[in-house]
Amino acid sequence: MGTTPSSSGSPVMQGLKSFWQRPEGTVGKIVLVLATLAAGYGFYLILPALITLAANTLTLALLVGALLLFLYLVTNHRVLTLGKLIFQSIMRYLTGLFIELDPIGILKNYIAEMKKNLAVMDNQLGNLNGSIRTLQNQIDANQKEAEHSMALANQADKKMAAGGLTPLDQQQYMAAKVTNQRHAASLLNINKSLTDLRDKLQVLYNQLIRWRATAEFQVTDKENRVSEEEMRRKALKKAYSVFQAAKKIFAGDPVANQIYDQTLEYLADDAGQMLGEMEDFNRLANKLMTNMDLETGAVNDEAIKQLSEFQAKLQPTAATPAAATGQSAAVPATSKDDYSDLMH
Repeated sequence: MGTTPSSSGSPVMQGLKSFWQRPEGTVGKIVLVLATLAAGYGFYLILPALITLAANTLTLALLVGALLLFLYLVTNHRVLTLGKLIFQSIMRYLTGLFIELDPIGILKNYIAEMKKNLAVMDNQLGNLNGSIRTLQNQIDANQKEAEHSMALANQADKKMAAGGLTPLDQQQYMAAKVTNQRHAASLLNINKSLTDLRDKLQVLYNQLIRWRATAEFQVTDKENRVSEEEMRRKALKKAYSVFQAAKKIFAGDPVANQIYDQTLEYLADDAGQMLGEMEDFNRLANKLMTNMDLETGAVNDEAIKQLSEFQAKLQPTAATPAAATGQSAAVPATSKDDYSDLMH
């Protein structure tokens, strides 16, 4: 069985050129290069738009994330409870500060609010009383109108009872009688309803009047209590100011006490230093004075000794009457050695 030669090895296939080797392939390469350059230039042109789109997409993602986080915080029961407790704690702290600053002012504002509500109650009571009066006036007017309608109906009935009326007149009188009777009955029914409403409103008004008196008593009582507390607080504040002054005297300010103690310590140290220096100087002075006294005594003794020796040299060998009387003889002017001994 013979082998079939491969197509690449055939002379016919070897003589053919590929697409890229032919002229149209060269044109194709140029077109591809130009297309690549055009695509790169186009990408360069749309690059800012793509960057903006990416930035907007990132911004949108962050906004959506923040919105989801906000919705989670808003809808989470624990977070809401925590926020509520924090808010209440802050408000309680601020209220405590305000109460501590002006408690009497808060009580007076409360009394003023109660008086304001009492004035509103008085106004509403006046309006309610006016409504009751209006209902009563309407009832009275309806009653009069109903009586007038009944009178007209009775008059028509009398006319018909007297006779001598034409059938048309008889019919008209009958219609007037029925109309007036119906009108009177309607007004009486209305008055019955209005009277029931008036009675209920009157009961409510009387009850509110009693409540108003009780409310006024409450306001007056609280106002008196606030006045009492105000006077008590003023007196206590004056007494407390005296107490604070006494407390400062007895307890003292810590900083002032420290300065006071340090000052006393400084004075004690300074006094000790000065006393020590004076004592040291006194000891040194005593020593110097003692030495000076000894030096003086020694000098005096030496001087007396030399004087005695000098006197002994001046006296003659034999005793003279002058020596016996303690008078010294005249010293010869030529005796220089005796004076030199005295100086020595």
